[in-house]
Amino acid sequence: MPPALRAGIVAIGQFDGVHRGHRELVSRARRKADELGVAAGVVTFSRHPASLLRPLEEPPSLCTLHDKVEMLVESGADFVVALPVSARLLQTPPADFVTTTLLRDLQARSIVVGANFRFGHKAVGDAGLLRDIGRAHGTDVLIVDLLDVDEGPVSSTRIRGLIAAGHVHAAARLLGREHRLDSVVTAHRQDVITARFRAGVMPPAPGVYEVAVEDLTSLNRTRQTTAATIGPARSARILAPPSFARPPVDGQVRLSFLRHVREA
Repeated sequence: MPPALRAGIVAIGQFDGVHRGHRELVSRARRKADELGVAAGVVTFSRHPASLLRPLEEPPSLCTLHDKVEMLVESGADFVVALPVSARLLQTPPADFVTTTLLRDLQARSIVVGANFRFGHKAVGDAGLLRDIGRAHGTDVLIVDLLDVDEGPVSSTRIRGLIAAGHVHAAARLLGREHRLDSVVTAHRQDVITARFRAGVMPPAPGVYEVAVEDLTSLNRTRQTTAATIGPARSARILAPPSFARPPVDGQVRLSFLRHVREA
């Protein structure tokens, strides 16, 4: 870590999807960092802990790690540290995690965390314990209440439930943006592009959706509205807009989900 980025304000969390609540944490860190003239950073994790603890119960991700980092920087972070999720990390006692990673390695002057944050071996650490450990070491911990939208708290779990049910417009209100996924083109047939989503990320329920499509392989990326049919096997059949240049097979297209139109 470059010295200029140490001794700053650090927000910590899983940040899957970088939804409105997550961006509020980064905004709080950014404002405090600007007041003190220091860097604002984010500590997150390379994947969900369930990927090691309960692989069959691992929830699908709302975004890739690359997109997560990109959105966190867009939200105001000067740097993002993505800790590799390993057996060693998950077995670390809460106090050791705080004193080693946050206080020794990052020299965090202040820590910003959501009220539902859990950490340490068997997730026994919570936001209150983090505050107590920080206080014992002279580090301020700001606990931010969950953001409430549409009569409920904003959380990645709630957003996954909406997307799984096809309610992409409602999910967008919690995300603060459209749910979007990148896919790999597998075939062209007349005016239909067939693509497959990457493993581990979360497509919506099967059905027909209004989407915005972008060709990520084109130098002149344009966003055009069309329809896409999402299948049960992580596949998408995209109706190519008339002026949309066909991306090559193995090229990448991004789908942003606007609304559910009907069942497939």
